[in-house]
Formats: sequence, structure tokens, C-alpha cells
Amino acid sequence: MKHISLKLKLSLWFTLILTIICVIMVILVMRIYQTADRELIIQTLENATDVTVSKMRSDKKYREDIIFGKLADREFLYDDVQLMIYNEEGDHIAGLFLYPELDEQPVARSNKQVRIKLDGRYYYYCDKKTRTVRGNDLYVRGILPAEKDLFGSLSSHGMILVALPILLALAFGGGYIITGRFLKPVRDIRKTAEEIRSGGDLAKRIGTSGNGDELDELANTINAMFNKLEKDFDAQKQFTSNASHELRTPVSVILAQCEYGFDHADSAEELLQVVSSVQEQGYKMSGLIKLLLMFTRIEQGTEHYPKEETDLRELVHSVCEDMRIIAEKNITVTEELSPVTAYVNREMLTLLTVNLIQNALRYGRENGFVRVGLSENEDMAVLTVDDDGIGISADDLPHIWERFYRSDKSRSSKGLGLGLALVRQIAGFHGGTAEAESTEGEGSRFIIKINTGAAK
Repeated sequence: MKHISLKLKLSLWFTLILTIICVIMVILVMRIYQTADRELIIQTLENATDVTVSKMRSDKKYREDIIFGKLADREFLYDDVQLMIYNEEGDHIAGLFLYPELDEQPVARSNKQVRIKLDGRYYYYCDKKTRTVRGNDLYVRGILPAEKDLFGSLSSHGMILVALPILLALAFGGGYIITGRFLKPVRDIRKTAEEIRSGGDLAKRIGTSGNGDELDELANTINAMFNKLEKDFDAQKQFTSNASHELRTPVSVILAQCEYGFDHADSAEELLQVVSSVQEQGYKMSGLIKLLLMFTRIEQGTEHYPKEETDLRELVHSVCEDMRIIAEKNITVTEELSPVTAYVNREMLTLLTVNLIQNALRYGRENGFVRVGLSENEDMAVLTVDDDGIGISADDLPHIWERFYRSDKSRSSKGLGLGLALVRQIAGFHGGTAEAESTEGEGSRFIIKINTGAAK
């Protein structure tokens, strides 16, 4: 079964609502018209009978002319009200004799208006009593056509019956066209999403009208989502490529060492060297896998990293003490730490500080220095690490936070190119930022800001 399009559904819905409104309005107008018409009829009817009764009472000749039938029929028509005269016994003695069925109706003693159907039409009539000179009572009966019923009123206004369907057809057609224009961005969204799905081209974007309406906002939001997907997908491809490269090297070394050991190691000393090399590569792979798992868990939130109130000065001081022990090239590690307390994950902040100081020591100068600073600015803890090492070139500086990126293209360095990427990841996890300033040949400065507030 073919599904009805949203455009057609909206057009039919609007047309239905308009139809209901039109029908209700027509009914209300006709009811108002009928009520006003009825009140006018009754008032006219009462006025006509009152005038005739008053004239009969005040004009003796007029009264006698009625009794003896000397008046013409036109004398019994007043403002379209047909008048008839009945005696006390209910006999019709004068007036317009139009409907025999009306004479069969008993004279109303209460002077109330009565509604009656004659020859398929409705009429109102009322009786008014007067007394003759001879002491006999006479009754004046006035009759006037009643208002039509609703369908009769509509039938008499044929223009309404013709115009209403035409207006509804125009409303449906116009609504269908306008709805189609309004839904064009939605069709563009569907088309673009389908092209991306079938072609895999994440560079495609949805066009916008520039009106700034809700559909433009939706298109801009989806375009932003496509931008992020494209960026994440490219980063994932690069990450996968780099990770494969990094893992391939130690695996190749392990396999080569094992083959050498089987084929050429003739002494225990040679086998020990083979095992030592395999162990070193195994540790390298283990560290890489651990870092990759941490990246994934932080990004996807698959593992809970609890935050607790931590004395950052004590934490950073402890790391600096450890770094002094392993420092090479006679590099001096100094501290300038202010008391700062923050809600952080202690293990992650320790890893962040270790990576920054190790990076400074690795690229430091002989007899150089590494200065570690800690301060608080409003609700942010600010950790700085300065060195006078080789620095970073202007071309490399924007890329140092990327995973597996190393400025030495030969990859001769012992690092994996994940330390600074992990630093930024941890800073972001704590609601902070990571920035770097550097001049090639003069040194570098890393600034890490961490939100000190409690974890939500």
C-alpha cells in the first residue's frame, strides 16, 4: 500500500479544518438569520392583528362592513399579513380565504402565536379577540409565512452552495502548493542524506534559503552534524591508519626476533637478548593499547572515572619529585605552586602532569630547566609547564594535539605521539582546555585549565 505524502496529509488536514469552520459559520449565520426573521414575523403579525382589532373597536361602520361582507379582499392584507375574521363559534365570516385547513384550527383564546404547516410550508398565526355592537365576540386571525428551515434557506441561497466547494477546492490547491514549498528543505534533507548513504560522500551539505526560519535552523543543525561526522570519520581513518602503523612495527620486531631465535640463537646469551627485545616490544604494545582504550572510554563514556576533591598542589609536587629522579641531561625541574583544590579524577590528572613534564624533559636542552606552575583563576585551575628546549615549529604547532602526530617524520623518537592528545582529552573531560605556545629553538609553554567545580 502506497503511503500518503506529508504534503498531501497537511493539505487534506487544512482543507478539512477549513470545511468544518465554513459549515459552522454557515449554520450560525443561518440560525441568526432565522431567529431574526422569526422575531420580525411575529412582530409584524401582532402589529397587523392589533391594528385590525383596534379599528374594529373604534370604527362602527368598518365593523359592520366586515360582518356583512362589504369589504374587498385587499382590505384584509396588512404588511403582507393575511387577515381572517371568525365568529365566536369559530366560523369564517370574512377575510382572505386561502387555506381550508386553517379554518379547522380552533380559535386560540390565549392570543399566542401558533406555528402550523400548510401545503408543505410553515406559517405563524395568532388570534385577537374583539366585541361587536351586538355583544357578540369576533376573532381576528392573522397569518404570515414562517422562516424557512436551514436546508431550505441554503437552497434559496444557491450562490453559497456553489461558492463553498469552489473556495474549498482553491484552499486545497493553494495549501498543497504552499505546503510543498514549505517542505522543500525537508525533501532536500532527505535527498542529501540518501546521497550520503548511497555514495558515502560526507562532504555534501543541505542548501538553505537564508530566511532563518525553523527549517533553516534544522538544515543548519544537520549540516553541523555532517561537519562533525566528516571530521570524526576522517580522524577515525587517520587514527586507524596510525594505530595500525604503530602496532605493525613492534609485531614485526617480535616476529623477526622469534625467527632469529629459532634459526640462529645458539647460546643462552643470544636467547636472552631475543627475549629481552620481545619483552620491550611487548611493553610498548601494552602501553599503546592501554592509551587507546583510555581514549575510547573517555570519548564513549563506557567507563566511570570518579572525581573527588583533590589537593592539586600536593599532586603536582609529587609528580615533580618523581620526574627529578628520572631527569636526564642535567635538566632542573622547579615548582611554583599555589594551593588549589579541585574535583578531579586523581589518576587522570597525574597522567596529564606526567605526560607534560616528560615531554618537556624529552625535548629539553642540556643543563636546561623545566618550570611547573599552578594557580587558580576564578573557577579554573591553571597548570603551566615551561621549558627552554628545542621548541616547536610554527607549522607543527597546530598539529601537536593530534593523535600519533610527531614533528620528526622519521618517527625515530621513542614516543608514541599520544601524550599531548591524551593531555587535551583529559583536560576536556574535566571541563577545561589545553593550549601551547612555542618558538622554535627557544622553548615551549603549555597551559592547561581545569574546572575546579564538583562533578555533576
